[in-house]
Amino acid sequence: MPEAAPDWWKTDFGPGYLALYDGFLAERTPLEVDRIEGLLQLRPPRRILDVPCGQGRHAIELARRGYDVTGVDLSAYMLGVARERADAASVRVRWLSGDMREALPGESFDVVLNLFTSFGYFANEADDRRVVRAAASMLAPGGRFLLEVINGQRVIANFQEREWFTVGQIVVMERRSLDMPTRRMVVERTVSSTSGDDTSVHAVRLYSGPDVKAMLDAVGFGRVELYGDWDGASLTPESLRVLAVGTR
Repeated sequence: MPEAAPDWWKTDFGPGYLALYDGFLAERTPLEVDRIEGLLQLRPPRRILDVPCGQGRHAIELARRGYDVTGVDLSAYMLGVARERADAASVRVRWLSGDMREALPGESFDVVLNLFTSFGYFANEADDRRVVRAAASMLAPGGRFLLEVINGQRVIANFQEREWFTVGQIVVMERRSLDMPTRRMVVERTVSSTSGDDTSVHAVRLYSGPDVKAMLDAVGFGRVELYGDWDGASLTPESLRVLAVGTR
């Protein structure tokens, strides 16, 4: 099985990513933002940073509801899509090119969001800690950081080396390898559609709820709450997701 390039995340998020996920995710976005508001007890106006923001689906929906939103991403392609969609929706979002490991100088937010397993990409685990540290440094007193990742505890306990699934009319086959000491999962993904097959390789470090809590505790969050779903359900080993809310 091939290895993922150390910087696979610089080029992997483009037209192919949107072709696979965009329609499916668009349907979920309003409900997810409802749940974000409920989980964090948010009401506009609040200053919100969405990083990485991708195609802007959460940022645009939050701006539509009256929040002051900044979206940051490293992908020029995804930022271009986000800008076009915000303009089409007649909402105002400040879009910035940036690396989620780096804080925005002089900026302060009430909420920082890192959603849809946009975490654990880097070859060096210390870079993941930099992401959390940067988020903490940009929060106003009492501000909150919401991190959503796949539940690594569940993935490891039920690890599958090969899996087939569908997204709409698209068929996806994944071959996976897992390095247990580093919890680093490499995924070779083949996407089959009417336009042919496309294969890519990416990697993600898997985190359990306790792993995430320890990381947030280490950078000084005064309180860290863990959930297993958007509805605020308790986190269990079988939860699909880990949602961590750290309060500055």
